[in-house]
Amino acid sequence: MPTISPSSPHPSSLTLEAFCAAERPDLAELYCLGQADSYRRHPGSVAALWTVHIAEAFVVLARARDGAAAGGMRVHLRRSGSPLPVERALAAICPIEQAVARAPGPLVELCGTWVAPSYRRTDLAANLTAATLAVARALGAAQIVGCAHQHVLDLYRRFGAVVDDTLGVHPYPDPRYQTRVFWADPFACPEAQAVETWAEAFRAGPSVEFAPLPAAAA
Repeated sequence: MPTISPSSPHPSSLTLEAFCAAERPDLAELYCLGQADSYRRHPGSVAALWTVHIAEAFVVLARARDGAAAGGMRVHLRRSGSPLPVERALAAICPIEQAVARAPGPLVELCGTWVAPSYRRTDLAANLTAATLAVARALGAAQIVGCAHQHVLDLYRRFGAVVDDTLGVHPYPDPRYQTRVFWADPFACPEAQAVETWAEAFRAGPSVEFAPLPAAAA
């Protein structure tokens, strides 16, 4: 569970903010710079940035007390004529567009998760996922789609992701990765209490103070 402490934040606490990228280009740029720096640390991952249209996204961004970006995640609401990042990434190698077209709407994609190196051994990634699911619910999502490789798939599974075996396993963004498409119900989540905690926090405002915990204590 997130340790939310808005009145007297811990010295190591983070500020987590949820916003529309088009309305907060300054924060969106912080997210993008942090994501690009994170992806450069993992061979081949930078290619995944080519599918991102950040202005269309809703972003959850964690920042340290000095303003430095600590991690982030995005939600994309599928709109007519605007393919989701997963469609841009995989349309040439699997029938993702047809699968997305059949999915109940409103449909959102969760993607673009990254965490700064100093927070890799904390529960920040789990909190980002729970907070982003809270945003997806606020957007009225009926279904979630996304894709993840073998190194992060278990994080999404923790929050209810179910792999779609019919859409295959893909060497994306390069052959070192085994990427699969997943689906999830935003309201049938094994970590529902954590999601609701973030939903309640966001109802008080788009900016929340919380203290990440060591991963073993998550």
